[in-house]
Amino acid sequence: MSLSNASLAEINALHYGNIIFYQFWSYLLVCLGTVGHSLNIYVFTRPILRSNPCTRYFLATAIAERTHPGLLLLLLSIGRFLCSSPSATLRGWSSLRVASRAILFVIVVVALFYLYVPIQYENILMSTKCSPTQSTDPLFTGIWNLLIFSLGPSIVMLSFGLLTFRHVQQSGKRMVPQSNQVQNQTESITPQQDQLRRKKKTDRQLLQMILVQSVYFSLLSTPVSVWYIYTALRINVVPDALQSAKDTLFGNVTGLLSITGACTSFYFFTLSSQLFRRELIQLFKCQWRPNQTIPTSTELRQRN
Repeated sequence: MSLSNASLAEINALHYGNIIFYQFWSYLLVCLGTVGHSLNIYVFTRPILRSNPCTRYFLATAIAERTHPGLLLLLLSIGRFLCSSPSATLRGWSSLRVASRAILFVIVVVALFYLYVPIQYENILMSTKCSPTQSTDPLFTGIWNLLIFSLGPSIVMLSFGLLTFRHVQQSGKRMVPQSNQVQNQTESITPQQDQLRRKKKTDRQLLQMILVQSVYFSLLSTPVSVWYIYTALRINVVPDALQSAKDTLFGNVTGLLSITGACTSFYFFTLSSQLFRRELIQLFKCQWRPNQTIPTSTELRQRN
């Protein structure tokens, strides 16, 4: 059955739009991701954040965001929950040593999760890409990615984020009467209270960053899993040229969206966290200071 001129024009338009979108968005993500990841690593290694166990998870996520940061974000939410818990036992699990071991454990787990890839995909000679074998159930890929790398971590992250938010609220209610009592007695704030107040403020800022990144990651990583399931359900359907062009465009859009969250997390941190912006400004201040000329003693005598 021959295609009409209108259908051919629509197919060509879809192919052209697919190429333009893929090239433009890919180069844009490379630029945004390179700058964003570098600045993320700088901020999360600042002295004020370096000793915080949750920052260790943020740093690992910033380094691994070109792959699959979902499970590291999951660790980040759990670590923040442990740090804010009123239980001393749970808070004891929030430490730099535990964070380092947990990150190594997740790296091993992610490697195990990808053991199915050599079995599911075969490398066809003289081909530029891997294609699923005929014996593979494509539905498995969609459900696996949806549960392990997008929807599953997102639900757990949001759950621990809400629990952490409740811990922070309860902690704030307990601290207000105590701080008022001490202030009425001494009419001043001790260095210990000031340090505790700053720590609480830092914790709230980190929690806000976790919630924003969790929601953002969920919104952008779910569509590609939906595309996997959609493709699996239509495995026995032979699409025409027009439908095939639409499916290709949909797959490329969802695939690029799934990595957009990792490449643009820095910009959401900058918009959502005052602490992140303040530490980022320190970078530019350090760059500007060497350009300032300091007058020598001879110049000062000449001025006087």
